[in-house]
Amino acid sequence: MSLTTLNQALPIVAAAYGRKFNVPVQVGGTDAYTDGATIQIPQIDETPASRTLAYGYLAHEAAHVRFTDFALSRSQHPLGRFIEGVLEDVRIEQAIIHAYPGTRTTLDAVITHLVDAGSMRPVAATDSPAQLLGNGLLALVRYRYRQQAALAPHAENAQRVMRRVFGAGFVRQLDGLLTEMPQLASTQDALALAQRILALLEQAAQSPQAQSRAGDDERQGADDGTTADDAPPDAPGDAPGDAPGDALGDAPAQGTGTAEAGGTETAESGAQESGSGPGGDSADSAGTAIEVPGSQPPSPSALRQALSATDEALPEDLFAAVAETLRARAPHVPTLLPTVELYRGDPQQGKAALARVRVHSAKLTARLQGLVQAQTLTRHRTARHGRRLSPGHLHRAGVGDARIFQRQTLRTAPNTALHLLVDLSGSMGGGQDLLALDAAMALALALEPMRGVSRAVTAFPGRSGQQDQVTAVVAHGQGVVQRAGAFVQWARGSTPMTGALWFAAADLLPRSETRKVLLTLTDGFPDDFGSALAVVQSATAAGITPIGIGIRTDVSRLFPLAIRIDDIADLKQALFGIAERLLLSTHA
Repeated sequence: MSLTTLNQALPIVAAAYGRKFNVPVQVGGTDAYTDGATIQIPQIDETPASRTLAYGYLAHEAAHVRFTDFALSRSQHPLGRFIEGVLEDVRIEQAIIHAYPGTRTTLDAVITHLVDAGSMRPVAATDSPAQLLGNGLLALVRYRYRQQAALAPHAENAQRVMRRVFGAGFVRQLDGLLTEMPQLASTQDALALAQRILALLEQAAQSPQAQSRAGDDERQGADDGTTADDAPPDAPGDAPGDAPGDALGDAPAQGTGTAEAGGTETAESGAQESGSGPGGDSADSAGTAIEVPGSQPPSPSALRQALSATDEALPEDLFAAVAETLRARAPHVPTLLPTVELYRGDPQQGKAALARVRVHSAKLTARLQGLVQAQTLTRHRTARHGRRLSPGHLHRAGVGDARIFQRQTLRTAPNTALHLLVDLSGSMGGGQDLLALDAAMALALALEPMRGVSRAVTAFPGRSGQQDQVTAVVAHGQGVVQRAGAFVQWARGSTPMTGALWFAAADLLPRSETRKVLLTLTDGFPDDFGSALAVVQSATAAGITPIGIGIRTDVSRLFPLAIRIDDIADLKQALFGIAERLLLSTHA
């Protein structure tokens, strides 16, 4: 397995999304959802379709977490909630595209896949009014204001069929309200516009005679050759291209369109030169009115039927359907990418631990720092040839010794990123947890001042034994003194090592250091040995050096580089020995 292959693994991609959008992402299980703070996504099969849906789902839900105000009350009306969802989905996608232009490709790929797969089909006059209105509105808004070209036929068809069923006058008023889409700046704005659309529906449903008169006016206009309202939905505008794709490999967008550019095009602008449109009537190229077969006044009850629809009768939320597809394709696996639990700990006990560690490991710390310093110093030696004389060796010329020139040998400084995982499962109780954390603190403290070395420490499982969480102790760049309280923890739960390994690998992989070390301290086997072994093998193939320290247990079946210690008191010496080997030698 190559580095590229590991980079494409879902937990690694999900972690990259989480870092980029500053949104916690969890991978594993069989569910897909967001609770407004964290995104949960299941492991998927490796088909291109599944990856398209998974990455698009991550981008869409990250946009919700970043830009949606989940505290606002939603409409009590099923149709009102559906309209709110359609408008807010488009608004937050436009917001994240503005911040991260490369996400346009990721998000649009979902729509293209659903259209090509037949999951999104054009509306038909035989659809129920609720399905027609819901899917029609979805197609119109996403095509006009998200510039999703794959929906062009759907939007044109929706305009035509909705005019026939709901009346051209109502559709014209709806189009007018939708022109406010580019100005929506918040969730509150989207909810307010949805409420106005719902009010328009209720008003139109109570005045069927007005709708019929509006329909008569439209047909009269067609007879006169006037077809302004028959223009097709707005096509995406040709605006300057988006910035190049982000680090995840998204391609540059092809255009931003009116919504992103803040344009104010109305819904009735469009290709009027064509002389034909999606309304109930159309005109040929010569301007002759052509009556569409089956054209009739709108049904007075159609809007009332749509308004009375239940949640079950309305179309399913677009990305809720994507989530359901991901669930159906997900194999049952343990948590692969846990979320990180922020933990400050007890600062006073942390100070005590810091004092304890400094006293007992001062000699080892000085030894490690001295060795690394010596390794990075420039070495001087004498040679028979050169450009610079060595003043202290000029006397050799008198006895025929030509070694009077000075040469320098530059030694390579450490360039290592290390992530130390500390197993705090229940079996680590009885004092082993305290010693393990003291040893981790001592190592982190010793490495902190060394140039070219970055280190992080993470404990697993979560502080209450949660298998889907790890506890951050020290992150790269953080000082041990400031985080000393986080080293005050206790044993708990089982050994969900697979997720911890994925978390550490995702932390190390994007780092710039040439050597990446994943060091795991454990006293037992992982809950799922097979999945943990797969992560270790993938990380090894990708250039990460996984090392296991087994406390009274042999972990060589799991880690290619393994050390066993039978006395927990030897742990500190073992950790420093590993650090010396990795930091000072050319090869691990």
